[in-house]
Amino acid sequence: MEKTNTVLGLGAAILATVFYGSCYVPVRWFEAGDGLYFQWISCVGHLLVGIIGLVILNWPPVHPAGMLGGVFFACGNALTITIMDGIGMAVGSLLWNTVTCITGWAVARYGLFGCDQKIPHNNIMNIIGIIVVCAGGCFFATLKHHPMKVRPVPWEESSERNDSMQKTEPELVSTTKRIIATVLTIPTGALYGNMTTPMCHLVGKIGFDQEIQTYSTFFFSFALGAFTMSSIIFMVYSLYRRNRPFINPELTAPSLLSGLMYGAATSLFFYTNQHLDPIVAYPILAKAPGIVCSIWAVLLFKEIKGRRDILHLMAGICVTLVGIILITVSKI
Repeated sequence: MEKTNTVLGLGAAILATVFYGSCYVPVRWFEAGDGLYFQWISCVGHLLVGIIGLVILNWPPVHPAGMLGGVFFACGNALTITIMDGIGMAVGSLLWNTVTCITGWAVARYGLFGCDQKIPHNNIMNIIGIIVVCAGGCFFATLKHHPMKVRPVPWEESSERNDSMQKTEPELVSTTKRIIATVLTIPTGALYGNMTTPMCHLVGKIGFDQEIQTYSTFFFSFALGAFTMSSIIFMVYSLYRRNRPFINPELTAPSLLSGLMYGAATSLFFYTNQHLDPIVAYPILAKAPGIVCSIWAVLLFKEIKGRRDILHLMAGICVTLVGIILITVSKI
């Protein structure tokens, strides 16, 4: 039974990796501004997936612990566009996922914040895998981001739009913006790494509905907490902008699609946690999506160019894959 559960967990992890690594692709073609409109609409998509999960799981009750996990996610999600504009989708994702990997693993491995301590079957191999995965992140930190041209906002004059689309030289990103974006990957990764922390001490116990609680039990609560927090963030932002928030209407459908993909990935991530334990699931699903994301960045968006950077990216991916394999085998 354990082997079957492990296989199911790995299958869910693979699907979640594809969704996580692809969820930002729809919005990269459009001007997202400061990203706060995107984060709000994407959390709407996340909530829609949560409602579907609510029906499938026979209407589990809403729990504050699950909502708190969603709050952590929404706060991290609000920073992602700023990061991607500064250092790119691939580099940004790979860096904050490195922090997520370390945070999620440490919480599960050492039983932080009231969580049960999870020790894998092969503890030494698990630790080596974490070190190797983090070493792969060092390769990604050296990559140079080449900004891509995005579709101008629709309220620009047609002449300005044509001029913008005809420009061949992308705008340069200032050093200050790069530094800010790089620093923001730390709190973003820490927030993502603690998404399941508030509910970890409740998993496996009897809930109010007299059912054994799993991570999936809290998914709707998680999505509801994310939507609530993202709405609060957007309201405060709108007040700060004196009721003139940056809203690109062409970003609406792509942001919703991004949220649906992220919601599906998160539901699979919760399912993976049930079968692989967070000490294995977090490192895999924190780093593997960055590989998918980097493939999009190279082949579709051309954010990473040049022989040196491509070789560094390939080396980082290979090292990361070795670490993921070690972490996976440590569970068996």
